[in-house]
Amino acid sequence: MLAPVRRDAALPPAALAAARGRGPPRAPSRAAAARLRRASSSWSPSDYSSRRRHLATRRSSARSRAAVSSRRAALAPRAERHAVSLDDARALFSARFPPGSTKLDLRETSCGRGLVATARIAPGEVLVAVPWRETVRVFEDGHDDPDDVRLALELLRVLNEGGDGPDDPRVAVWRAYRPMLPSSTGAAAFWRPENIRALQHDDAVDRTADLAAAFRAHARRHADASACRTEADVLWALSMVHSRSFSAETSRGRARVLVPFVDLFNHRPESPAQARETDEALQRALAEEARRVAEEQAEEGRPNSALHSSPLAHAAEPWRVVGEAEGEGDDEGDGDSTRDSTAWFQMRSIWGFEPGEEVFITYGHETSAELLASYGFVPEPNAGDFVALYRDVQDVLDDDRFTPNDSPALAMEKEQVMWSALAVEAPLAVRPGGVKDAAHLLGCLRVMHAGPRALAAVRDRDVREIGHSTFVWEDREEEDGGDRGGAGEEEGKKVEEEEEERRAVDAAALGHAAARCAEMLDAFPTTLREDEEALRELEAATEDGGEEGEEDVEGVEEYVAAVRYRMSVKRMLEDFVRECAEMGVEPTAC
Repeated sequence: MLAPVRRDAALPPAALAAARGRGPPRAPSRAAAARLRRASSSWSPSDYSSRRRHLATRRSSARSRAAVSSRRAALAPRAERHAVSLDDARALFSARFPPGSTKLDLRETSCGRGLVATARIAPGEVLVAVPWRETVRVFEDGHDDPDDVRLALELLRVLNEGGDGPDDPRVAVWRAYRPMLPSSTGAAAFWRPENIRALQHDDAVDRTADLAAAFRAHARRHADASACRTEADVLWALSMVHSRSFSAETSRGRARVLVPFVDLFNHRPESPAQARETDEALQRALAEEARRVAEEQAEEGRPNSALHSSPLAHAAEPWRVVGEAEGEGDDEGDGDSTRDSTAWFQMRSIWGFEPGEEVFITYGHETSAELLASYGFVPEPNAGDFVALYRDVQDVLDDDRFTPNDSPALAMEKEQVMWSALAVEAPLAVRPGGVKDAAHLLGCLRVMHAGPRALAAVRDRDVREIGHSTFVWEDREEEDGGDRGGAGEEEGKKVEEEEEERRAVDAAALGHAAARCAEMLDAFPTTLREDEEALRELEAATEDGGEEGEEDVEGVEEYVAAVRYRMSVKRMLEDFVRECAEMGVEPTAC
């Protein structure tokens, strides 16, 4: 087990010393000095959730002011660092997509750098398209190395070794695009080990540490002095792949792909219910687009072109490769870029946008821990986040501390019911929406606390409010076949008893969940209040002046991001316990 942070050390001395300018007296590296020169005093607490935030160039003539500004910038969460100014980045984007060729412009947004609509955009509309021959990609499956590692090495081969030779169109495109790629994404998988441990939440620590160890192992294995490929190069390329690549279906199979400029879209987090609604809306929009294209082609008396031959109306993602990804490729089967001439990588709009609005896509149902580990940011709020109270159904079944002592027959029946759940893989978790959004967790705990009569009234039903099915009570009209007429006094008494039993089961499920939340809160080495005080202390320390320790800006950034993440976890757990208490339910005692 990783060593926890001591509760009486709310703020690591090294982090506080660095913020106050009293760190170890070592000279900053050239890279650290460059970062500090780019540090800005323009950050505010509202900026903390940004993905694309960069440290804008803003120098002060007074060195003391620059030192304070540098340390204040370190209080922002880990974020991308760009090698090119926003003006230069906009010039590169406009050169590739001149006005009129797209309804997008690269601007500063609430998420840092993002793509903004310059005209009304309809759902399903093509936003940008890039020739397939200009993408860096590998085809998935059938290889010893994971596709993310192979794609990272392919990116370095194109940038540093000239790809497939003078005729490879990717080389010029990606060398010109290289300044648009960040030097650092801020992803937690590339943090210092002590700052990964500072996440505190076991699921996040274990996931991030495992990812970091895998990255380091791959970097050591694939570093190659003869190819001028260092471990740092491989780590950087892996960070690009994990924060900017797409998995796309092509005529040759599924590929992992990096696409210039298409990787500039920022993420809009969604709850499972929102994601379901979005998917349905996107499929309707794509089906309508496919119908419109088919009608146009029929009117013109021509068959479907290769551009629209893919099953557009049934696409699972807003991005797709249209046309034929030709070429037998090299020995690894990753495609010959000089012959993939008829295919395009398209990004279509998921939602509608008005002029001036940032155009988002969704990266999936990632939790804040997953986003921080791979992308380097945590949305605040993150509707897709959750904190799992149990690993899986078996974990719930094995925890008998809060449930009644069932007979062997009833316990076996409950196990069968739980494992037969349509959403058996769904997280057993609390979510930012509180009790109503924890319906799947509570539905499973409803089964665990039900007696024989109550268990017979439990049904596995689709619940649109949570985006999937879960265990709910059988509807009375369904139970009675829709006929409630003629119910006598005895029947009414029976119904009331059943309703009372259901309320008791639901209260027991709430108390059970609240108790698990309380257990997890007690297991953290620091409390939410201590974390809040730690951040306030760091913020105050940035105003102290002094010029030592500025080289540790990156370490302080990582630590602050870790604290903010673990605060979001503790706040979710505390809010659930508080809501239960407001409903008159306290955590169940073991």
